[in-house]
Amino acid sequence: MKKMSYEYKIYGRKKGRKKIISFDKDFFQNCKINLGRDIKKNKKNIIDVGSGSGENTLFLAKKNPNALIIAIEIFQDGNINLCNQLSSSKLNNVRLFSSNVFKLFDALNKDSYFNEIWILFPDPWPKNKHFKRRLINDNFFKKVYPYLKKNGKIFIATDSASYLKSIMNSIYKTKSLYNWQNNKPQEWIYEILDLPFTKFFKKAQNSYRSSIFIELIKI
Repeated sequence: MKKMSYEYKIYGRKKGRKKIISFDKDFFQNCKINLGRDIKKNKKNIIDVGSGSGENTLFLAKKNPNALIIAIEIFQDGNINLCNQLSSSKLNNVRLFSSNVFKLFDALNKDSYFNEIWILFPDPWPKNKHFKRRLINDNFFKKVYPYLKKNGKIFIATDSASYLKSIMNSIYKTKSLYNWQNNKPQEWIYEILDLPFTKFFKKAQNSYRSSIFIELIKI
């Protein structure tokens, strides 16, 4: 493992407006990832980027009991909520990384560690002046490529039309790296797939916005 040195800009709040008091501090500490000990190349490793309150992380942990699920989230209240649910569900295959996902990659050698990378409903940063803050772009796809195992997959969901257009443009630009598995519009519909109904999916439904799901596989 390499030392993390480069500082990435992190946008948005790290703490909620309400203080969460009721949580198991020891369990929370044990959930924090140890990069040198927890990530093993001979094991199935899954990243959930922007895990929020943990709906998708819990979904993945239950679906893949023998895999390591890494929940990447800077929002402290979301991590505490996730840990409370992990404790009550007696799930021990999840670890937390409370920083920028690129820091995780920079701490590893450029080698294939991960089977899956999930990014459900990333912040769309809808204002034009904030587009540069969006996580998914040409650079993201190039950055994660060496860290994915052979036939590793990237799963993305968004309800933002402008973000979807940008993502599709980046997929086209990096088509030598990934195949778009579900490239037919009828295969994009989030709610008909076996996927968790997260907070942001429900928010999109309540606002009558379509949620699109994309599956890419490393070439």
